[in-house]
Amino acid sequence: MASQTQTISTRSSGNLPIALLLLGSGALLWIRAALRDSDALVLLPGAEGCLTAGIVGVLLALLHGIPYRTALLSIAAPLVLVQVLASELAGSSFLPVVGIELTALGLFGLPLSRLPRRRAAATRPVRSLREAPPSPS
Repeated sequence: MASQTQTISTRSSGNLPIALLLLGSGALLWIRAALRDSDALVLLPGAEGCLTAGIVGVLLALLHGIPYRTALLSIAAPLVLVQVLASELAGSSFLPVVGIELTALGLFGLPLSRLPRRRAAATRPVRSLREAPPSPS
């Protein structure tokens, strides 16, 4: 039985520019929306649900070991598109919803850029104590 060990490599600082970009642009979006209209941060229930799904989905993906960039592209990007479409169809502004989501995703990325990245080490071949059964073909 071979054990799979993990080695620690360099810090994943490639996430830092992405996180800072998301944090800054998200904050600018929802601050701009709040300055434009005093009721801009009052969200529709569907927008709040989509916002919650996007943030919790990315957080769960990160907790299960999916890399930050992959979680952003595979989970957050489609949900942001749904949020924009739903906001436009409802007649409300998409700026606060997308701004809050980008700010949260940027805040997730800041500590991830300081954590060491873990990679699986190369494993040794596993030796069996018994012979393999014959092939049916």
